[in-house]
Amino acid sequence: MATQSPLKALRDATKSGKSVTLFNNGTETDSIADANQVQFGDQKHQFELDMATNFYNDDGFTNPENLKAVVFCWLTSKDSIVEYREKCQSLNIQDFKFLVRTDLITWLNGQSSTCKFVKEEDQPDESSATASGISEEKAAGEKRKLEDPQLERISQFERESIDHNAALRGSKNIDFGYLVADAKKFSHELKRSKVVSNTSSRGTNGRDGPKKQPIILVSPATSALLSLSNIKEFLEEGRFTEPVPGNRPNSGLVMVNHPSDRLISSGQKIMIVDNIENFNKVEYWDRVIAVFTTGQAWQFSRYITPEPKSLFQKYRGFYFGYQGEIAPPQIKEWNVSEIRVDRDKRFKDKVIVRDFWAEIEKILINKGYGKSY
Repeated sequence: MATQSPLKALRDATKSGKSVTLFNNGTETDSIADANQVQFGDQKHQFELDMATNFYNDDGFTNPENLKAVVFCWLTSKDSIVEYREKCQSLNIQDFKFLVRTDLITWLNGQSSTCKFVKEEDQPDESSATASGISEEKAAGEKRKLEDPQLERISQFERESIDHNAALRGSKNIDFGYLVADAKKFSHELKRSKVVSNTSSRGTNGRDGPKKQPIILVSPATSALLSLSNIKEFLEEGRFTEPVPGNRPNSGLVMVNHPSDRLISSGQKIMIVDNIENFNKVEYWDRVIAVFTTGQAWQFSRYITPEPKSLFQKYRGFYFGYQGEIAPPQIKEWNVSEIRVDRDKRFKDKVIVRDFWAEIEKILINKGYGKSY
């Protein structure tokens, strides 16, 4: 009885989930580096690992691979292609290309019925054997058609079927290198457009000059909890104190410093104003980043946009009040954010101020005060 070929013996064992056992001169071993023989499943016959097989590392069938490389490919089938190649290199075992390895594994585990890199054993001359097989099959088919007219009619609708591996692989490899070049070009153009955008945004307040300090407007009402008399201490030190009207500066403005790595120098110094009598240029309104209100509409009578709903669509609005205090109902209609402080617990002030600056920084960056990295 002829001995079964090593590849068929290996496939019979792997399809049925049987073991692959390595031997070193008749002694079982776990290391393929020390092994020189292999046994598949329950078979008694042992194959030499250095024997040539009918498996090839390419579809040209030029150099047959030895049994050790095929067995090791199956034993490392769960490894990634990178891990597999590293192990092959360390053990000095021939590694297979990705498609070759995938085709071999799917054939060995039974997911595919054919492997294009395995040369049929009964094909001493591939061209003549193929031609002979085709002619015999054609002759047999013609005979069946002559015997059964119904079969001949059905055979007109026959289509040649292929397995999913052959269908997905296609007839040739496709080089997608051009896509890498296109991606690099697109990334470079995107970076250039961002630089141009940041450069243009920094010059919105002055065509050639640097950007001027942003402005926050507060209410001049005596009922306002946040005014020029206490807003500097609150925003710079994170501590709220009751407003004292007598401490209002005569200049009608306060400069608040907010150091930040995200902002340019002019964006770190903010003007706080409660009087817009000198707002005689549109440029001043372009620098406004936020408006504090007590909910009284008369505050906006001399603003560039006196209607509150329209005003707070263009500028970010804030209402400052005590925790638990009822806010004027129109605040929600105007789309104004509420900032609440506790009457007694001053340790909470720093957290409130931190969150406020986080919102203001977003506004400043959108207005071109952000740093360009």
